[in-house]
Amino acid sequence: MKKSQIISLLAVSALSVTMLAACGGSGNKKSDSKADAQSAEVFTGATKGTDNFETLSKGVSENGAWLNAVTKDIDASGKTLTVSGLFAGDGQVKRELALYKSGADKKPEGTYTLTVAKLVVKSPGFIIAQGTVKGDVYVDATGFKMQGSAKVDGNLIFASDRLKKAYDALTPQAKGVVTGTTKVEATNVVGVKSGAVTIAEKGGKISHVKSSDVKTGATHGTEKLSVLSDALSKNGTWLAAGTADINGAGKTVKIDGTFIASNGLIARKLVLYAQNDHRQVAKTYTLTVAKLVVNSPHTVIANGEIKGDVYVTKSAIGFAAQNTKDTTGKQVTAKIDGNLYFATQAELDAYNKLPATAKYDVTGKTEVKAV
Repeated sequence: MKKSQIISLLAVSALSVTMLAACGGSGNKKSDSKADAQSAEVFTGATKGTDNFETLSKGVSENGAWLNAVTKDIDASGKTLTVSGLFAGDGQVKRELALYKSGADKKPEGTYTLTVAKLVVKSPGFIIAQGTVKGDVYVDATGFKMQGSAKVDGNLIFASDRLKKAYDALTPQAKGVVTGTTKVEATNVVGVKSGAVTIAEKGGKISHVKSSDVKTGATHGTEKLSVLSDALSKNGTWLAAGTADINGAGKTVKIDGTFIASNGLIARKLVLYAQNDHRQVAKTYTLTVAKLVVNSPHTVIANGEIKGDVYVTKSAIGFAAQNTKDTTGKQVTAKIDGNLYFATQAELDAYNKLPATAKYDVTGKTEVKAV
C-alpha cells in the first residue's frame, strides 16, 4: 500500500447541458443566500445577441453570461473589450463569444467582425466562435481556443509560454487563423482552482465555496464510510477515495454538489482502487451500500465495485465509469453488483452511447427509475 497511490482524473465524457443548476452547501444559509444574490446580479443581455458594444461589454464582464453573441459587425475601434470571470456552459468551464448568425440547423449562415484595439481574455475556457476579431487578442487565461472559421486579424499574445504551448498543441480548427504574430508577453495567468462551486442558474457564473467549508479527509484515501460520505457531500472534495473495502450495508450514500477538478473540468470522482508506480491498477476495492445516489454532474467511479443499487438523478449529467488496465495489461472494468437506474430516458440513452471503457459491468438491470 505504501507504493500505491490514487490515480489522477481520467477525462470524462463531454456531454452537454444548457445550464447547470446552482447548488450550495448543505445547511449553509449564508452560502445559499450568497449564491442567490450572485444569480440575480448576472447580466444576460448579450446572450441572444447584440449590436451594441456597451451591452457586449456587460455580457462578457465578471457578472455577465457564459455565452455572448453579436448580431452584426461592431466597430469599437480604439476600445478594449475585457472578458473576465469564471463561468460554466455546456457542462464545463467555458466562455464563448459567438460572432455569427446561426441557421435552423445551428450551422453558421453568416459571420461578423468585432473591431477593437484589444480583446483581453481573463476567463478560463474562452472560445472565439466563427467570426473575426479585428485587433490584438491578449490571452491571460487557460483553455483559450477558436472554433470554425474564427479569425484574429491582428496579433495573438499569451501571458505565458505554457499558455502558448497549450494553444500550439490544438488542432488547426481550434487554433483558427491569426494574421499577425503569435507571441508571449509575460503577465499574470488566470487559471481554475479545484473545489466545490455554485453555478448561477442564469448566466452560468461560477463561485467557489469557501475552502474552510470543504472536507478533504478522503482525498488521499480512507477506510471509513463516514469520512468517505463527508468527502462525497456538497461540502466535500472533487475526488474521494477508498483504500480498502468499505461496508455500508443497508445505508444510502449520496454524491452531491458541483465541483471543479484539478484539471479545470467540472467533474466528481470516486476512486476505488490503488495503482503502482506505472499507473496500473494494483488492487480494487468494494463499497457496499443499499443505495448510491449520484447528484453531481460528470461523476466517475473508477475501476472498483459498488455493491448495491446506483441511482443517477437528473442533475448528474455525464455519469460514466473509469476503466483502466491492471499490472498484467488486462482491462479492468468498474462493476455495479446491483441495478443501475437513470432518472430519465435521455440520460440512459446518453450512457448507452458511451464507449465500453466508460461503462460499468452491471449484474442487475440498467433502466429508467427515479430514486
